[in-house]
Amino acid sequence: MPLFSQVDGGTNLSVQFSWSQKLLYSNGQLTLKIPFNFPKYVTPAGKKISKREKIQLNVNAAPGTEVLSKTCSHPLKELQRQAGKLAFSYESEVLTWSSSDFFFTYTIFSSYTVGSVLLNSPSLLDVDQRDMFCCYLFPGDQLNGKIFRKELVFVVDISGSMRGKPIDDTKNALVAALSKLDPEDLFGVIAFNDETYLFSSSLTPATVEAIENVTQWINLNFIAGGGTNILLPLNQAIGMLSNSSNSIPIIFLITDGSVEDERHICDSMKSRLTNQSKVYPRIYTLGIGSFCNHYFLRMLAIIGRGYHDVAIDADSIEAQIGRLFATATSIFLANITFEGLDNLDDFEVFPSRIPDLSFESPLIISGRYRGSFPETLKVKGILGDISNFSLDLRVQVAKDIPIDKILAKQQIELLTAQAWYSENKELEEKIAKMSVRNSVVSEYAHMILLETERVRKGSESTSAQQFSGKADSHRTEDSKPQKIIRVYKLGIGFGNLNATVENSRPGYEEKGPPDAGEIFVKAASNCCGKLFGRCCCMCCIQCCSRMNDQCSIALTQLCGALACLGCAACCDGRD
Repeated sequence: MPLFSQVDGGTNLSVQFSWSQKLLYSNGQLTLKIPFNFPKYVTPAGKKISKREKIQLNVNAAPGTEVLSKTCSHPLKELQRQAGKLAFSYESEVLTWSSSDFFFTYTIFSSYTVGSVLLNSPSLLDVDQRDMFCCYLFPGDQLNGKIFRKELVFVVDISGSMRGKPIDDTKNALVAALSKLDPEDLFGVIAFNDETYLFSSSLTPATVEAIENVTQWINLNFIAGGGTNILLPLNQAIGMLSNSSNSIPIIFLITDGSVEDERHICDSMKSRLTNQSKVYPRIYTLGIGSFCNHYFLRMLAIIGRGYHDVAIDADSIEAQIGRLFATATSIFLANITFEGLDNLDDFEVFPSRIPDLSFESPLIISGRYRGSFPETLKVKGILGDISNFSLDLRVQVAKDIPIDKILAKQQIELLTAQAWYSENKELEEKIAKMSVRNSVVSEYAHMILLETERVRKGSESTSAQQFSGKADSHRTEDSKPQKIIRVYKLGIGFGNLNATVENSRPGYEEKGPPDAGEIFVKAASNCCGKLFGRCCCMCCIQCCSRMNDQCSIALTQLCGALACLGCAACCDGRD
């Protein structure tokens, strides 16, 4: 962002920026939330000056759907309503700027599955010069769809590092999930550390009595201790699910550690899953803390057509397990494939193995290609009643939608998992370039700050002194490099084998740099306290460069919340 160090009184400033983010989806509702809370100091003290707030909101959904607005933070006036589209506006005279964020919740009603395909051409500066596509599927009315019968095996890490709150919250979440199964569903539970502990050697019907028994078994056997061996329990889980039919077999892997044979585990799972029946077992993974290799867990999920989620701290374990469980147990469309793309060259899809469509989560697939994309894209799959499914999706050119920015974070994360698995250096370089181009944090790029000293010709003023001096329109400024500060790495990392071997608990890294909170306070009080009561950019960057792993990951999550479909925002279309 540019720094306006000197602005004359009465000057009108106009700042424009683009913002894209992932909509929250829960209980059939989509929620858009945008920061619209201005601090008090942006309103000049003294005389009250009337200002105008204005919001214009356009909602565009798939053709053949009905958009229903639910709740909103501001009194919007409806301007337009037609199939799949809504338009609202809000305008008001105010004395002080808004003190509350803007949020809007709505639902998309359709009696059947709907979707669309968006196309975009790459910009001249794009790392990948292939054309782009983005395909989304929305589940539609839940009352008209039948979900697959469920066969689940929970594979849970009970090594020594899970002691305390992590294992307690995992037990609570697991018992809550099991209690939501129907009596005709089948389940299994495997706890592991150096050894494995099975509730039963075969799948068990989820009757009331069985849920009571497994709850007692969990309370007795989930005792944290020992090391971490992931391959053995995964093989046991696949063995238990090998005779599945007319169901979606699912493996839930929950762990907080890394192991040495992770690539071998991926190879083994890929081999075993491809030799399974028509609907092979899905793998859902949850990584707890920063010591596990989240890219290994993501790769397992890609191989198993499942999803990966992260619980950086113990406080989020129950919520994340609950969300993954809800997604996995409401699948109604499986084995999704695209037809009509045989004529495309250099075709690549993200993720490489398409996950199932659930009532709890819309599906977004993206990719790159060369050639002429068909006017309609046929999607095929298997429904919950084992009947065949087919849907023709309309293809349209998205002129005003920056697909590359929207999909950047998702593609970088998926490509990083592939780069780790294949140890492909060229792919790592590509990811680094994508990271820089789209301003998205990655494992192969670092952020640096180039601090410069601005000196007026004929004067010895520095950038710090400019805030206290009166502007002189007859003097010019020269920028001279002063020093380069490398910000502490913000990526989530590839796990920590030493911490896993030592059974270090998530969040208990070795003593390192000073606490980030103390640095922020010190920076704000020492050199920036007089500047509107906030810390300056330099102090923030220096603080980030001294953060420990936990603080860095927390900051990464915060930045990710302000991102395109989970990716980063851009200013004026520039990095």
